[in-house]
Amino acid sequence: MGSYESTLVQREERIKKVLNLEEPDRVPFAPKIGNYYARGYDISIYDAMKDIRNIWPGVKGFLEDFSPDLAWAPVLYPADPPELMQSTYLKCPGPNSGLPLNASFQIHDKCYLMDEEYKEFLHDPTHFFLTKVYPRKFDGLKGLSKLRFNNPVEYSLYIELSNFADPEVQTALETLKRGGEAAARWLGGLGYITGEIAKLGFPLGAAGAQTCPFDMFGDNIRGFLNTINDVYDYPDELLAAVEYMTPICIHNAVNTAKANNLEYMFIPLHGGIDEFMSPDNYKKFYWPGLKALMMALIDIGVTPYVFCEGKYNRRLDIISDVPKGKVIYMFEEVDIAEAKRIVGQTACICGNLPNALLAYGKKERVIEETKKLLDICAPGGGFIMDCSIVLDEANKENMEAWVNTTRELGKY
Repeated sequence: MGSYESTLVQREERIKKVLNLEEPDRVPFAPKIGNYYARGYDISIYDAMKDIRNIWPGVKGFLEDFSPDLAWAPVLYPADPPELMQSTYLKCPGPNSGLPLNASFQIHDKCYLMDEEYKEFLHDPTHFFLTKVYPRKFDGLKGLSKLRFNNPVEYSLYIELSNFADPEVQTALETLKRGGEAAARWLGGLGYITGEIAKLGFPLGAAGAQTCPFDMFGDNIRGFLNTINDVYDYPDELLAAVEYMTPICIHNAVNTAKANNLEYMFIPLHGGIDEFMSPDNYKKFYWPGLKALMMALIDIGVTPYVFCEGKYNRRLDIISDVPKGKVIYMFEEVDIAEAKRIVGQTACICGNLPNALLAYGKKERVIEETKKLLDICAPGGGFIMDCSIVLDEANKENMEAWVNTTRELGKY
């Protein structure tokens, strides 16, 4: 443990300098890790999702093997809450779903707000969520559709209170109770792991996450593909929905960061890629909510750790409009030289090394691509070595070549 603790200050200093767009002693190595904590260390995804503490040996093994400059908390859903509530959209590996024990969890894109329901949603979004979205997302919560929460008249209250005697409503409430207890156990296990990471002397990366307003609405209510189409089919309604989601996103992110004393907040961007909307529509529907979320975090001293999923070549000038030295942008697929030239003037950048190369490529190619990234992005600082997406699969020999090349050639 002592050897880990002796390098904690160095790790923190490296990240601090690149965030400030300066050159540290070497390029930090901080890949974002997903299922690799399990698959790379012979732990089934099923076991990890049933009790997240089961993944700790994999997390510890990764830290010992590769000594990253930031450690990522495990990115896994808990299996028990969605299964107890009979989720209609999230499938977990194991006997209840038929998925192999080592398969990834699957999130199905579904619509919980129909075209004709936009007006009803915008009139009372919270009531719509409780009585329409939850019952549609979880079969065990169908009884909530019989409840009414938006009538403040006292006499009506006692009439509508009778709905709680309905067996289906009582089943839904009992299901919520059991789901909440399971979620609390999972959250306790996650807290144990992040505590152990800290004991080993590794600074935590983004231990909290928040989607931006557009994605929060699309991922959880309207459906991803429907929301993209709404840019053209229902633009006014979509704008109103995104405006409603914006303060909710900000409230959630700020409260989570404060409650857990976070330094970073992970913001994955799902719907803003080049193929899904023009730059003008990005500036109209996507960027205002995202920027408001980032600024709210920056105002309380938290660094937005923003993951630009997919292609982001047509957004670089837009996302550069942030305070200098206050944001980290990860890229999955981008012209990294342009990202360095444009975004790198105001924000730290990372990512873009293909995950497929780490999983299936030859070691020589890994070394070659790592060198290219260092040649383009390392000069002047403001760069973290990272992979293109959350890492699930990797050849260990390739991982070793990647980290060793970064440390040997990434010195300043």
